[in-house]
Amino acid sequence: MKRLFYTILIMASALVAAKAENYFPYPEPPAHLVTLGERTNYLVEHFWDRCDLKSAFSARAKLEGAFRDYVSFMPYAQADTVHMSIDALLDRMKKDPKHLLILGEIAEKTLYSDSAEVLSDENYLPFAKAVASNKKIPAASRARFEHQAKVLENTQVGATMADFVYETPAGDKQSFYSISTPYTLLFINDPDCEDCALTRVRLAADYYTQQLINDGRLTILSIYPDEATAEWRSEATAYPSNWKVGAWPDTDDWVDMRYPPVLYFLDKDHKVVGKNLRLENVLYTFSLLQQGLAE
Repeated sequence: MKRLFYTILIMASALVAAKAENYFPYPEPPAHLVTLGERTNYLVEHFWDRCDLKSAFSARAKLEGAFRDYVSFMPYAQADTVHMSIDALLDRMKKDPKHLLILGEIAEKTLYSDSAEVLSDENYLPFAKAVASNKKIPAASRARFEHQAKVLENTQVGATMADFVYETPAGDKQSFYSISTPYTLLFINDPDCEDCALTRVRLAADYYTQQLINDGRLTILSIYPDEATAEWRSEATAYPSNWKVGAWPDTDDWVDMRYPPVLYFLDKDHKVVGKNLRLENVLYTFSLLQQGLAE
């Protein structure tokens, strides 16, 4: 409760103190809205109401600052409200491709990049799709957003990952969808990556992980995101024998790989349950699954 109180206090104080500094007048929640959720819903829903978007792009740095303020309220607001607000903003921009591209770049910096203050693939995806689908934006400028939209749609939590074919160290071709265990850990890694090597060792040594594999409840699919070279085949012989191992040169075209080593947790229908996971969280989840404390 104390943390919630201080959050509301800080947000309210910031709004009052910034009146003279804001790039345009921010909305002020009515007095009858008293909870954090109610007030942030109002702020997100009405944030751009008094912004003249035709002139706002004349000072990009100030617009970026306003966008950061807008994004800062999103974690406290309802998802439906956030989605409707983003859709409304993009609808206002669809006939202005030049400024839509700038807005997409600002959203990329604020929601998607390594330096993003509020990292959110779910909230960034509509911006990437809007830029990617606007044919009035030059193709060269759209290309990055097209790629981002493609991989995010394929690997967003809740999405069913598309099937792909990988090559085993023995040279066989196997389908991702041939895996039928209740859970799959997709582990994208490179033999030359030290963090990847440490992750392999810890996964191979973890008791609960091995039990899940032995019980037929988990498959670990280790993917090398490149061609199946002789050097990789040699390295792969040292991987655990109860893992599936393969090379898939098109990985980067389909999978979000911003944070190597890349760990995706999927269910029996190949739906993404978790992405870009920390190994500690994965191992903890496996311990709960093996002990029957989670499903």
